[in-house]
Amino acid sequence: MCVGHSDDVDAVDAIAAAIEECRTGLDGLTPQAAILIAAYETFEPAMLAAVNDAFPGTAVVGATSAAELTSVGGFKEDSVSLTVFASDEIDITVGFARGLGDDVDATTRAAAMDAMTRTTLDPKVCVVLAENFVTDPQRTVNGLAQALPDGVVIVGGGSGRGQSSQTQPTLQFGGGEVADDGLAILLFSGPVAISTAVGTGWKTIGRRGTVTGSAEGVIEAIDGRPAAEFVSRYVGELGVGLAGTPLAVFESSGEDFYLRTMMPWSGEGGLTIMGTIPEGREVQLTMANTDEILAGARSSVARALVDFPAGATPEAALVFSCAIRKALLGSRTRVESELVRSVLGASIPVSGLYCYGEIGPIGETGSRLLNETFVTLLLGT
Repeated sequence: MCVGHSDDVDAVDAIAAAIEECRTGLDGLTPQAAILIAAYETFEPAMLAAVNDAFPGTAVVGATSAAELTSVGGFKEDSVSLTVFASDEIDITVGFARGLGDDVDATTRAAAMDAMTRTTLDPKVCVVLAENFVTDPQRTVNGLAQALPDGVVIVGGGSGRGQSSQTQPTLQFGGGEVADDGLAILLFSGPVAISTAVGTGWKTIGRRGTVTGSAEGVIEAIDGRPAAEFVSRYVGELGVGLAGTPLAVFESSGEDFYLRTMMPWSGEGGLTIMGTIPEGREVQLTMANTDEILAGARSSVARALVDFPAGATPEAALVFSCAIRKALLGSRTRVESELVRSVLGASIPVSGLYCYGEIGPIGETGSRLLNETFVTLLLGT
């Protein structure tokens, strides 16, 4: 994996600089696939054409982001990053489909088949870049899990946008197309070694409650009472500050949980969320300070490194962090990329983005839509 990264104000110059960095890193190798990540304000369709011209035959997918981070450029906003992959043992194929808001099952099947028909090897890991607002993102994850062979690990995140573009859709790219309801995937097949880990930094507080009323995009009731009552006893006024105290959602009676960001809902006593929390799930409030949030990123990378298969060597890292983490960390957001480098060292290339909803495995339950989480994927042979 080779990475190029530029925040040049001119889009043509920015993608040209990223391409040149990748070409230098490839040292004559021909890439099979590429991921293009660009800030919403920075992206221009001509970037896709430039990559295709520079690396003919290379399949390109990508998305807009809330910010970008790489091993060559660190943390940047309003930038463009290009990540290319080459291997003589592993197949790296791409899939792209649009229409998540119309038929999520058909769209996930189409993207999965698009990638799988390009390889005869066994798929091992699927990297996802998707629009996460046109449907419950967990349905996208579930649809991919059904369309792909059993055991394929699914990681990734939702495409993002900058604070100045909150009324605009996020964008996804693939096969020269640009969509605002699309699904782009990168499939690694064959003898690839992988490890994944998630970290948050948030710690649970207070007692657990059980979701007793929910619908897509909203929690209506906890323990038979309006959901807002459960939260307000700890938080007080329910406003934008809720982003700093997400709900922990427990999949079972164990201690593994994922986070769900809450916002006040116009309905009486409800809370707005991304996706759905099924009725019967236990939830608990969480809190974290800045140092703990950063520790969550370090924990994610460190555990992925410890869990990497014995006898194999990690050669690349893809990371997915949350746009809300960026907002909460403020000027310290750059420390997340510095922590990645300090744990992995200088030899492993890193590429990532700040997402609207992350995707990663939780315990033994498979991949889930996550919020306010740092997800690490290590790849190697």
